[in-house]
This record gives sequence, C-alpha cells and structure tokens, in this order.
Amino acid sequence: MSKNKESGDDGEKEVCDFVPCPNCGKKLMLLPPNYPLYDVQCTGCSFRAQVKTNNTRPKAQIF
Repeated sequence: MSKNKESGDDGEKEVCDFVPCPNCGKKLMLLPPNYPLYDVQCTGCSFRAQVKTNNTRPKAQIF
C-alpha cells in the first residue's frame, strides 16, 4: 500500500473518530472503498463529505 493511501485512510478514520456532523452533530461513518465522490457520511442525516489529508508538519495557518 502506498504512503498516500495509508495517510488518506488514517485521515478518514480520524475524521470519523473526532469530528461530528456539521449539520446535525451525530457521528460520521466511513463509506465503502471506491465509493464515488465521497469518503464519509453522517449516520443521522444525508450529509456526505470528501476528506483530504495533508502530510506535513503542523502550521499556524489553515489552507
């Protein structure tokens, strides 16, 4: 498995573990691999999102 794939999978898992749904506040869950366009989905509402990871040292600036 490539380092980018591992980093992306880790980022998706962290989002599901630590970030609530921005719409309703419920838990996010991972979608199946190769699901078109989205990586995570809310367990309560229809919110879906794509997760992008950045594998660099922490910075004081948000992209």
